[in-house]
Amino acid sequence: MGKVLFFIFATMLLAGITAIIIHSQHHHVRHHKDPPRDLVSNVTQLLRSNGFNFISTLLHISPDLFLSSRESTIFAIPDSAMSNLSIPPFMTIQLITYHISPSKLTIKDLLDKPLNTCITTTFQQQKISITKKDEKNRVLEINNVLITHPDMFLQGPVAIHGVSGPFASFKFHQQITQLPICNANQSDFSHGIVAAKVNLTKNKVEWGILVKFLNSSGFAPFAIGLHTVLDGVFKEHPNLKSLTIFAPPIIEAIDMPEPLLQKFVKSHIVPKKHSFKHLASMRQGASLKTLCPGTEIQITETVKNPSEELLSINRVEITSPDLFSSKSFVVHGIARAFPMYEVSTVSQ
Repeated sequence: MGKVLFFIFATMLLAGITAIIIHSQHHHVRHHKDPPRDLVSNVTQLLRSNGFNFISTLLHISPDLFLSSRESTIFAIPDSAMSNLSIPPFMTIQLITYHISPSKLTIKDLLDKPLNTCITTTFQQQKISITKKDEKNRVLEINNVLITHPDMFLQGPVAIHGVSGPFASFKFHQQITQLPICNANQSDFSHGIVAAKVNLTKNKVEWGILVKFLNSSGFAPFAIGLHTVLDGVFKEHPNLKSLTIFAPPIIEAIDMPEPLLQKFVKSHIVPKKHSFKHLASMRQGASLKTLCPGTEIQITETVKNPSEELLSINRVEITSPDLFSSKSFVVHGIARAFPMYEVSTVSQ
């Protein structure tokens, strides 16, 4: 029965991931060579023979997700751990890339590193850390997760280690957060590069993921509008570090003139990250400034019972709270666009 449930889960999740990957690849121009077929075949067979069927299948579907760098170290999550995760497909992709380093690291390489060494991953350059090691017994933990299959695969530029579970926990929030020790600019190892913090407006990769996600999740008109105004947002707010986006499924006036489209989209963006829980804690009538000059949106109905997830902004209900969340921003799906008259009367 357990195997049947896992098969159903894996099929549904892989279908969602495949749709996102195919959509992403359709709009993405490759700048690197495809991984060699024999390498991909060897990796997938090895993973499957060791019981890592989910990761093996995903790598077979999209080898670029795992082997986009000249070198790669893959920390394979077991099937049992994947089946226990309750996260959407786009976050599964983020989670997988959080378990890939753009360097080849054998277990010896890892054991030779000092405790608390931070390793850069392919997920937005976020880092994982060596939290425990025992060189004598070849025991190593990353993010407090044990490496159960050290040096499971070592061929060419690729190293694979099996781990007992994911490096990130989603018990209290649906976002990946690197360990505090790696936020303090301690030791870092990935091609010898220390990754500097960048402003949100310069993180085009993160914006690209967001636009693609909205486009494939029923918010295509707003995704188009958002993509259109991004350059203006970057220019006007060069130091933007976090934000909240309220995304409507339909934009009735998608063909509106450029100046009005700018105001419209920016009036749905608040230059500070507010989770649904944080918004729900605010008093009714509280106002939030938007990126549209002179425009504020207002909390018009607060949550009476948190389990009901009922909250309205400008008399428009939030229908998909915390739809997309990252370190820098959060997206809430709303029932419809905020009333146009509240935007069109704003003066620059």
